[in-house]
Order: sequence, then C-alpha cells, then structure tokens
Amino acid sequence: MAKPAVEWKGDGLYARRRELYARAAPVFRRHGYRGTTLKALARACGLSIPALYRYFPSKKAFALFPLVALYPELHEPPPDAGGDPLALLAGWVTAAAAEMPNYTLALRLARDAGLTAEEERRVEANLASHVTVLAAIARRAVPRLDAGAAEELASSMISVAVGPASSGLATDPDTLRRQLTRLLRGYGVALPKQPPGTR
Repeated sequence: MAKPAVEWKGDGLYARRRELYARAAPVFRRHGYRGTTLKALARACGLSIPALYRYFPSKKAFALFPLVALYPELHEPPPDAGGDPLALLAGWVTAAAAEMPNYTLALRLARDAGLTAEEERRVEANLASHVTVLAAIARRAVPRLDAGAAEELASSMISVAVGPASSGLATDPDTLRRQLTRLLRGYGVALPKQPPGTR
C-alpha cells in the first residue's frame, strides 16, 4: 500500500524541517532518543526513511534540531538584528514561548544521545553570542540601559526561557510569555501589544 503524499503547511526547507520535528516529537517524547527508531520517525512524518534523510543527515541531527548551534546548516540564516528593537524583542518572546516545548525535548534528547565536548562548546558559544545580540537590541530599545544592565537583562531572558527546559520541566507558553514580558518591563522595556492571533 502506497503512503499518502505528505501535505506541507509551510513553504521552504526550514519550514518543512520544523513541521517534521513537530510530527516526530510525540515519538521522541514517548520512546526517548535510544528507543526511537528511524522507522517510527519516518512513519510519524509520513515519509520513507530515505526521504527523511533528505531533511536530516542522521537521527541525532533530527533529535537535536531545535539546538541551532549544533546544526546551523539545517536552519534559516539568523534574522537581521536591525529594525525596530521593540518589535525584535516582542518577536523573541513570542518565538521563545512557541518553541520551548521543542527546545525542552531537544535538551532531554541531547542528554540521552550524549554531546561531544565540541558540541557542548558550540552550545555554550551560541548562548554567549545570543546574550550579546539580545543585549544590543535591549540597549537600542532602552538607550538609558548601560552595557552591564543590558547584558544582565539578556542573560535573565535566556535563563527564564531555558531554565525549565534545562531541568526537564514543561512550561506553559502563555506563562513563559508573561514572565518574559514582566522581566522586560522591569528593565523599562514596554513591548508592543500582540496583534490578535499571534498568541
């Protein structure tokens, strides 16, 4: 019996990878990294195993896909940090809340799969770079923030977003969004109201 053709919600290779990860996440959650087979992943995605390899070079790359630093070639280029800083921060909060379940899963799977010393170094370097970029955006949003306060804010944003994932706890996206919004407000950053339908 032939497999039904996969219908894609999004255009582009990165959007398809994200969609495949969402389809495979329940399998990874149920069986963990070691207990998940390529056959089960392919079935969940509605693809053959060779077709799955067109999107991910290995099971490990698939499992750890949300950890951008490990497989940057599988992701879109990072967004330009120019533009309206308040809109950029609001977008970061929205993306953090939406992606946290997948990030939490990828961190759990990384523990199961084991990271090499080089992979751990890349994750740490990526976090440090992320703090630098967020701090620069925060300073543009609130020019009265000095470099130390902006870096403290950026580090706190990442800690609030990633903390539950690091401990394996699930975070409700709306709760995370509120926590991040309150944190930003405490530093004088008032995010624009979210348009309807973006929550």
